[in-house]
Amino acid sequence: MKRVWSGLLHQLPRMSNLPPRKVCLSHKSSKQDTTPLQILLQMGFPKHRALKALAATGNRSVQLASDWLLTHVNDTSIDVDEPREYIFYASPTGPLLSQLLDFWEKSKTNIGWNGAHNYPPHITLVSFFKAPDETSLQLARAVKQVVENVGDPPNSPLKLEPYISQNFMGLFVSEEHADYLKKIAVQYVKQVSSASAINLEAHVNSLHITLAYHFDVAVYDELKSLVDELQPFEQSSWELRLYSRDPRFANHQVYKVMQGYTPKASDELELVLGDYIYIDEKEFDSSSDGWVHGTSWLTGVSGCLPAVYTRRTAESDAWTLHRAISLGNNICFTGTDNKSESDSNLEMARSYPHEDASQLGFEKSEESYTEWAKFWEAQVAQTSPDVLTSTADDHKTSSSSRNGDAESKLCSKNATNGQNTDRRWYFAMRHGERVDLTYGQWVPYCFDENGTYVRKDLNMPLSLPERAGGKDSYAKDTPLTRVGRLQAQLVGEGLRLAGISLRYVYASAALRCVETAQELLRGLQDPTVKIRVEPGLFEYKVWHSAKGLAPFMTPLELHKAGFSIDLNYKPYVDLDVDTPETIEEFYDRHEKVIHSVVKDTDADVGNVMFVGHAVMLDIMVFALKRLEQNKSEYVPYQLSKHLLRVPYCALGAVKNKPWEVVCPPCPPSINSSSGRYDWRLLLDV
Repeated sequence: MKRVWSGLLHQLPRMSNLPPRKVCLSHKSSKQDTTPLQILLQMGFPKHRALKALAATGNRSVQLASDWLLTHVNDTSIDVDEPREYIFYASPTGPLLSQLLDFWEKSKTNIGWNGAHNYPPHITLVSFFKAPDETSLQLARAVKQVVENVGDPPNSPLKLEPYISQNFMGLFVSEEHADYLKKIAVQYVKQVSSASAINLEAHVNSLHITLAYHFDVAVYDELKSLVDELQPFEQSSWELRLYSRDPRFANHQVYKVMQGYTPKASDELELVLGDYIYIDEKEFDSSSDGWVHGTSWLTGVSGCLPAVYTRRTAESDAWTLHRAISLGNNICFTGTDNKSESDSNLEMARSYPHEDASQLGFEKSEESYTEWAKFWEAQVAQTSPDVLTSTADDHKTSSSSRNGDAESKLCSKNATNGQNTDRRWYFAMRHGERVDLTYGQWVPYCFDENGTYVRKDLNMPLSLPERAGGKDSYAKDTPLTRVGRLQAQLVGEGLRLAGISLRYVYASAALRCVETAQELLRGLQDPTVKIRVEPGLFEYKVWHSAKGLAPFMTPLELHKAGFSIDLNYKPYVDLDVDTPETIEEFYDRHEKVIHSVVKDTDADVGNVMFVGHAVMLDIMVFALKRLEQNKSEYVPYQLSKHLLRVPYCALGAVKNKPWEVVCPPCPPSINSSSGRYDWRLLLDV
């Protein structure tokens, strides 16, 4: 491009006045203004299919749209002219959303499914309306334009008033506070109608959040009790959200694939973990063998499938989000008794400045946890029935102690206990960001034919130590990314700046955990502390049954690779990676390690750190609490339902005398994800 312009410049005559411009060719030749639709057309996709793909993927990117087209290559309805259905919501975020989601979970688990479980907590502003695929981008842009036209939300708090009847329960927005949302709804309808022939109607009567409907009258009292428990409501911010769905499945139930299945007959549907399946409710009534007919959200292909490999989920999980615009923190809903609780929280004593920042990065965290849920649910689906039980029904009896104002009470206690130097810290920490979950299948790209590692991304390790099994071992025992190392170092730095030292550091034998411990010590800047590699802290082996486990790097191998390893340490558990284990054995080996550490280091006042996996934090708390209980009082171990909310390098803290969960002395951290940049994009400039 530069050479072309240089040649043209040399050919220009030397003159004082430019020649008159007659034709503008820049727009035709410029590729900067090329739209995603034009790119898809250039790739050879028919226009109607390209428009359908862009609408189905929320106009996020050409890559997503082209991926959608490729996965729907066998979709028999891909050429059917069926406009998508859109719906416009005001959706709560922050504390109110957490309360409502907790209500959703309790009502679904304890009482059973009702109509409200098909959707996220919301206030409907514009009911479902159909729109051609070519208008999807226009509909999304209108959301932002509406906010700009209507202006900021009112400063006065909005109130939600409960309404309960024999067939409906909800929270209604008080009329005197609903005007702003009604203006949003009306303006959106005007904005869309003025630019197209789309028929839609603003929902301006009795704005509300539906809590329950289409439920059996026999469960009325239980539902009413749960609704009463929602008071008082905490302040919360709100978002305007535009969703769309495939109208062909508006009356179908949505099921999430929990276990993969390869078809054995031509009429069977392939099941891919994480996919959603549309199933007509009548299929379950007419099925005599547990097989039903469904359609894949991922591919659009239909076929028979074993229903037992799926689990019902919200219909909205299969929707497409087109736009989300924050209304800020000014618009908030409060209950009648909220003031007293809010005041008491503000007056709570704090010993660490980060304790009052629980909402920092809240919305970004929710997005991340949604993605992590896909991974963890897939892991749980591969485990034994005991694990499935422990992550669901068994947890109901103990989860309440971890929620609500319990966190406030614990942090309040910690404000006092933090000054007691006689008490010992016990920390549990998850490892940092993993290479395999960041890049997927990375080994085939990063090892040459001689088995030599070659870094292909700046976030990958600069080098990898030699180990038995070479690249095959790394495929099963992943290292940390560079970001993962930094995450761990930041925790060590945070502890050091908080005046906390460590005397003992125990790490799972997984390479990612040893690397996390190494970087933690780097942040602490204490070269005297050595890592005690403990195989007993490794995660549940059954999760790796599909591809197997690699032999752990030995302490000597790690030492030669530059890790600060305690070569004199003798592990409490000798873990055989080639044999399976039960969930009880998994819990028992962790308890053995933790109890042994407490007993063997009791004479020392130094603090202890356990570096392990996502389950490490929960298990440490369970094990330490058991130290002051009789065996007859033991509460069974459970894999927490909050497992997916344990991010990389999450830090949990317990103090002894008495055993008590406390607020960690350093702040948590959050970081955003980013995609890989393709330099070839510059070739089109």
